[in-house]
Amino acid sequence: MIVKNKGIEKTCGFYVSDFHLEMILIPYINEKIEKNEEVEIVSEKDLRETVNTLMSKMNINENNKKKILGLKWDKSQETVVKENMIVVGTKSYLKEINEEIEEKGIDNIKVVNCFDFEEVKGDMGNIIKQHDKSLNTLGNNLW
Repeated sequence: MIVKNKGIEKTCGFYVSDFHLEMILIPYINEKIEKNEEVEIVSEKDLRETVNTLMSKMNINENNKKKILGLKWDKSQETVVKENMIVVGTKSYLKEINEEIEEKGIDNIKVVNCFDFEEVKGDMGNIIKQHDKSLNTLGNNLW
């Protein structure tokens, strides 16, 4: 269970494939880079191959493209908390990483929890209630 915590803004996103996930995340990450904000990706799986393929086809500023490709798109070994956290994995993995983030006691963090639709499709209503916003291909939306 992912619980709302004071000082941490939680956003949820649901994806059906790695490419779909990245199509949702890349515009969000690009926006954060444009604002000179730090972004950290904590992923349970290796996304490097698909993100490299996708980035080669996207019309994004070359400098931002390098920054996006320079993020940790592989399996994360350690959670480094930055102002914008993106967490990708199973429901139990997201719970574990969110607890680690909360234990650090840092305020003003934005966490985007990315759920595999197939794993959570029966529990989406509860997941949505535990988050402040949703992230999808249309952008970041308030509830």
